[in-house]
Amino acid sequence: MTATINPQLTVLPEQRLILPLVMTWQQFKILDALLENTRSVRLSYLDGTVEIMTLSPEHETIKCLLAGMLITFFIEKDISFRTTGSATLRGESKGTSKEPDLSYFFGEDRRQRSAPDLAIEVVYTSGKIDKLEYYRRFNIAEVWFWEDGVFAIYELKGERYDRVSRSVVLPDLNLELLGRCLQMSEEKEAVKAFRDGVRGC
Repeated sequence: MTATINPQLTVLPEQRLILPLVMTWQQFKILDALLENTRSVRLSYLDGTVEIMTLSPEHETIKCLLAGMLITFFIEKDISFRTTGSATLRGESKGTSKEPDLSYFFGEDRRQRSAPDLAIEVVYTSGKIDKLEYYRRFNIAEVWFWEDGVFAIYELKGERYDRVSRSVVLPDLNLELLGRCLQMSEEKEAVKAFRDGVRGC
């Protein structure tokens, strides 16, 4: 594959683009390498289909604020965890490559396992690819999507994900409180409000 990438790529407000062609795994790796220094662009791959997403400041604000609130929750509830952020889940044999916005391991064996227990995506623009299929291939126990101030929680049951009303891996977490605090306009006050809410539970 011959490709030319403009190093001065202009990043537009967050958007998703699905390329209108099928790529082999090797072609995808070449494209990924060409874009590796473009930090505001994220690539996903599923069975030959490539999705490109640009990251807006709004997306990154929510992601970072969410990460801070979750760590606050872990500390307040004395939960041992390992965070791997946006570390890429990639497997040629699985036909997929995906970067969640946040990912976490729990349990005593959390440093020995390769796939996290929880993956989270902050959604501002929707694509046409079934995002859950990325995570199913890595047997991620639970996937969250945050969109318009609301969390959608999916639990892996056998070979498919079912939407559930509360987290299974973090059953004591008040998702309504978390979502409400994420929409507050002042970040410091949002984290304080979430911390106070957790302590009050």
